[in-house]
Amino acid sequence: MPKRLKPGLVPGLFIITIIYFALGFVNILTALLAVFCMAIPFILLSKSGKKLWCHHYCPRASLISLTGKPRARWHRLPKMFTDGYLRKIMLWYFGLNLLFITGSTIRIAMGAMEPMEHVRLFIALPLPGPLPQLLTTPVAIPGWLSHLSYRFYSMMLSSTLLGVALSRIYRPRAWCAVCPVGSLSNTLLKKTPIVRE
Repeated sequence: MPKRLKPGLVPGLFIITIIYFALGFVNILTALLAVFCMAIPFILLSKSGKKLWCHHYCPRASLISLTGKPRARWHRLPKMFTDGYLRKIMLWYFGLNLLFITGSTIRIAMGAMEPMEHVRLFIALPLPGPLPQLLTTPVAIPGWLSHLSYRFYSMMLSSTLLGVALSRIYRPRAWCAVCPVGSLSNTLLKKTPIVRE
């Protein structure tokens, strides 16, 4: 009989989030690990039929659980969190982000535009200059790959900062109510019947 997971997040996963952002200062190409962060939740969902990532394995949820207010100071979430309005906005934001990332990376690979080698928060707020890099690659990084790395790093940093801010304003894991990964997982669970053997 398979061992059941204890309720709640696996302890200590927040360190993965911290390591991810720290690695961006070692070499920005490590930001491409975001692809795995976006794929693993859906792989787990397809295999288990449950939101294992959201309920047990999400490093960002682990981080915002730590940064959030103590229970005695929690605030009720506004209606837009619970009625699905903000969830739809976040899905649109996530989709637009991926569209911009894909389109700009393709244009750079085709030589139609210059790469943006800096962090840009919430699509619109550029931080000055590239991140300091402790390790450089022995060969030149193609402009499109560096651009793609910075865009993923920017998207992950923006959503993490938003999650931390919401955890301080309302309660820990307020972000989880509007997280695009959780929203897409809910939609897939509703629309795709899970066949169990």
